[in-house]
Amino acid sequence: MKKFLFILFFFPVFLFSKYQVITYFPLESYLVRKIAHEEVKIREISNRYISEYQELPYSEISKLSNAKAYFHFSLDVENKYAKILKEKNPEIILVDLSSNIFKIDDNPYIWTDPLLLREVAKNIYETLVIINKDKKDFYKKNYEIFLNEIDDTFLRIKQKFRSSETNVIYVFDDYWEYFTRRFRIKTIRREKKYISIQDVPELIKFTQKKDVKKILFLDNYDYNLALSLGTNLNIQIVQEDIFNSNWQINLLELTDKLSK
Repeated sequence: MKKFLFILFFFPVFLFSKYQVITYFPLESYLVRKIAHEEVKIREISNRYISEYQELPYSEISKLSNAKAYFHFSLDVENKYAKILKEKNPEIILVDLSSNIFKIDDNPYIWTDPLLLREVAKNIYETLVIINKDKKDFYKKNYEIFLNEIDDTFLRIKQKFRSSETNVIYVFDDYWEYFTRRFRIKTIRREKKYISIQDVPELIKFTQKKDVKKILFLDNYDYNLALSLGTNLNIQIVQEDIFNSNWQINLLELTDKLSK
């Protein structure tokens, strides 16, 4: 009788236990969850994107290394954690979400191109099936739904840019290279420094000649720099963080800001 009760007590635990996977930051969790939904437990190394490697307590490394897979975009900081996790657990599956994708000058920020997300989704789907074949049909259904969402996002963005007058923009970084190339927007890289008063007239001529409409920057660290440039050149400043978790909303909002 006691043995029967023991089995009965632990049966639901085994029945509803979930596989654990790891991501570095919430954007990756969002993408994995699009296909896995709640069938896996996702643990994040960081609750926001941080470019610098930070030491984790040994206890945290031990917990993370028990996961089945580590999904990442092969960013420099992520590769450092991948090495540590693999040393701790040789069986963990390291999943480079950018696998089979040609990178522009080793630029890792591929998720700003909607069409490249199709390959990212495929990498996620195939790994989830390896982890749990019993859920293959479930994952496949979600994978196909996500592909449709990706295609819809691409078409919505493409449609908005058809009537846009923004063809050239200034940027400080290469975060949006895949996005701008996909939608045929030319970027002109600006150094992260304030322009002198003497340089303003010549730069105004250049800006008007190239028909530069806006300057795109990432975060508050560059806000004052972007504001100064925008004010002197009479062009709009646009702030957009590619590391925010909701990929589709990010790109649609960026499109709205650039296309108006």
